Formats: sequence, structure tokens, C-alpha cells
Amino acid sequence: MNTPTLHRFMLIALFFSAVMTSPIVAQDSVEEKARALLEKYKAALVVVTVKGTLEARTSGESLPARDQQRRTLGVTIGDDGLLVVSNSAIDASVGLDGQQAKMGDEVVTIKSAKTTFSDVEISYGDSTLIHGKVVRQDKEADIAFVMPDSAEVKALNKTFTKMDLSQFAATAGAADRVVGLSRSSAVYGYMPTVVMGRITGVYKGDRTYFVTDAGTAQGIPVFTIDGKPVGMTVVRIIDGKPSGVLGTLSAGSIQVMANFAREAAKQ
Repeated sequence: MNTPTLHRFMLIALFFSAVMTSPIVAQDSVEEKARALLEKYKAALVVVTVKGTLEARTSGESLPARDQQRRTLGVTIGDDGLLVVSNSAIDASVGLDGQQAKMGDEVVTIKSAKTTFSDVEISYGDSTLIHGKVVRQDKEADIAFVMPDSAEVKALNKTFTKMDLSQFAATAGAADRVVGLSRSSAVYGYMPTVVMGRITGVYKGDRTYFVTDAGTAQGIPVFTIDGKPVGMTVVRIIDGKPSGVLGTLSAGSIQVMANFAREAAKQ
């Protein structure tokens, strides 16, 4: 072996030796990041049970008042415990205006409908149950805010894990990886669950909605893979009626409405 060839051989050997002995910096996988998000925010995932009375005025006589009980997912968004849910998941009156109903032999048209809430119970997944109050609803955005009872919070010395809306994902766009956090049904004890997906489209109208395959039900908070809130899943309301189509309302929009909800809670 001549000298130049020997030198090249030695350089190559030294290179591979350096590669094999140098420390390798491991990066968290997408799955590890998703699990970390679930662990960080699982205490912010709540189950809300709402009781109320549905009343409706019609073109004829008013319909008999009906007791309602609904249960849905929500997410805590404030140090004060303020939480947000999909409004149509708790309010049976959404979309009833203009619908027809039968009273005896008469068919009447519903002119207006309203749910009066009588009891709200919040479950935090750790055996903690706190009563609350619906402090603000935005039917068009399909958002409702619930504030836990401050006396019960104080008595239990309860602190809250929150989704910080101020850190919203301002640059999230189509094809970005996202993580949806939820809770299972009662069959699995409402255990925290995770759904991984991508943003498939961004709709910008009066409000911004993200279409994702990670938001599979109402009330699911959706995050980018690096942990910034994208928003929460709601039902798109079109001309006052639920479309049956989900969208992730942007965290920025929810933050603005949350400020109004806190003002309402003080009244």
C-alpha cells in the first residue's frame, strides 16, 4: 500500500472512530411528545354534568317544560378554574327555533326556546367534584363557560391545571401534526386519552376554525406537537342550527370570549 493510500485509509478510520464514539443526542419521538402532553394536561380535562329545564314558546300554546341532564367534556383554561365546553352539548334549546312540534292533534312551530340551568357538577378525574355555574354562552360560536363555585374551591384548597390560551399556536397550518386530548366514556372510567393527527385545513371567516382528524368529539382541546394550544372542538352552528360538523375553534377566539365570561361571572 503506497503512502497516499495509507493516509486516506487512516483518515477514514479516524472519521468512523469519531462517529462511533461521539455522544448521540436523542430527540423525543412524536409519540413521546404526545404522551408528555397527556401527562401535563390530563388534570385540565374535565367532565361536566349539567341539569336544567327546557322551555319553548310556540305559535300555539307553550310546550310543557322538560327536565334535561347532559354530560360532556371540557377543559380548564384559567387559574380561577374557568372552563370551556361546547355549548350545544349542554344546551338542548340550540337549533329548536323554527322547528315544528306536535301538541295533541295540533302541529305548532317553536318560536323561541331556552334552557334554564339548575345544577352544574364538574369532575376533575381525581375524585374531586365541584359545583359550578354557566356564566356565559355564545350560541353562534358553540361555546359556553363554566365557573366552579369559589367557596367549594377554597374549602377543598383546589388548584387548577389549565390550558394557557395566551400561548396559542398563531402559525399553525395545514399538514401540521396535532394532538387531541380527551377522556374515555364511563365504561373505561373516563380515563385520559390521546388522539394524534394533523390539521387538514384552516377556515377563516368571522372566526378561525381548524379542521383536524384529532378532534373526534365536542370539547376536545387540540395542541401542536410542541405543546401550543390550537383550540377546542365545537359544532359549527349555521344559521342558528347545529350542522353536525365539528371544527376546532381557535384558542385566540376562545381567549377573547373568556375575558367577557369572567366579567359576567363577577355580576
